[in-house]
Amino acid sequence: MEDNGCFPNNATYNVIMQGFLRCSKISEMASFMMEMDGKDFSFDATTVGLLDDVIKENRFVLDMISECFN
Repeated sequence: MEDNGCFPNNATYNVIMQGFLRCSKISEMASFMMEMDGKDFSFDATTVGLLDDVIKENRFVLDMISECFN
């Protein structure tokens, strides 16, 4: 995408993150979360809601996220 001069924006990152969350791709989600943070993008309300649902189902996700940012 970036090779073609199309740079992702906050909406692009949120849509990809939502896909990872909906498909329970937790390791990809954690890695992508760090990339988002590095580019100063943030979650929108939909992404936060999906992340909250995933954390409620799998408490280990919260530990994984914490480890990514330590």
